[in-house]
Amino acid sequence: MHSITAVAQRLGLGVVRGRFRCIFPERHAHGDRTPSVSINEDKGYFKCFVCDNVKGNVVTLVQLAMGITREGALKWLKDDSPSIIRDSQKFFLKKRTKSEEKPEFFKEKMIFDFLSLLSPIQPYSMIGWWLAKRGIYKATWDKVLLRCIDDYNLASRKLLEKYSLEDLQIGGMFNSYGKLRYGRRPLIIPYIDEKNRPFFFQARAIDKSIQPKELNFQGTIPFPYNKSALDGKPGTVYLCEGPIDTLTLLQRGFSAVGIPGANTFKPEWTSLFNNKKVVLCLDNDKAGRAGEERIAGLLKGAGFETRSFGLLPEGEDINSWFTRQL
Repeated sequence: MHSITAVAQRLGLGVVRGRFRCIFPERHAHGDRTPSVSINEDKGYFKCFVCDNVKGNVVTLVQLAMGITREGALKWLKDDSPSIIRDSQKFFLKKRTKSEEKPEFFKEKMIFDFLSLLSPIQPYSMIGWWLAKRGIYKATWDKVLLRCIDDYNLASRKLLEKYSLEDLQIGGMFNSYGKLRYGRRPLIIPYIDEKNRPFFFQARAIDKSIQPKELNFQGTIPFPYNKSALDGKPGTVYLCEGPIDTLTLLQRGFSAVGIPGANTFKPEWTSLFNNKKVVLCLDNDKAGRAGEERIAGLLKGAGFETRSFGLLPEGEDINSWFTRQL
């Protein structure tokens, strides 16, 4: 049985004392600044005290947070279950004493050390071919510091030499079986700030049989992907659903940022878009359209000008649409 608190944390919902902000903050006064969703860990249930339809079990939580079907949510839970089963989260869920607290930037340092063990993408590697097939080339992937796990055993061993297994599990890098979590998703996409410091990453499968195709690092998503585009200078920025779509636009000379999923844009991120006109480029599906409506409401409420890209056929995303033009 999955811990609903652990699942919420893996979705980046930032649970604090059994509560998190609603997935639909636009329905709340002040963007749900005071979290309205409570978790009952014993019953495996969550409920928003404002939104009647934001409630349910872990499967419903994954559906709402990721904008996917029940079948997709079950696949996501099954794939990630080694890292979120209740036993594997005992360190995360228990209340720590002061002496057990981790130092500031503990997870960020772990991410940096992990990325330092990985290799840049090579043009004629499998990942290089996979990216090129999608119209994304070396100058772009080098600029955003894409990496690959080319020696899984070496990366695992080096991390275990530097950190205890317990710390690696607390940090979300290793699963409950003592294994590095990202072996089947070798493309590592770091979320770096304007000073090239990594604070988060997403692991991406290139084998289409691996589902779900993306696996996020555990914890709160700190800012949109390619944050350096939000430089405060007047201009237009394209907001995409996912790093691959973001890279597609960067390759073509557009200023672009990305969010991991249609429902992952946070109200507090609106301030990052200072002086920007925002073109929303989420996938043209039900979740993407709902996500665009929600994000437009948040940005417009904060005084920003927005419009939809509006060119994608039904079911298409930015990368698939541009790739068809090649």
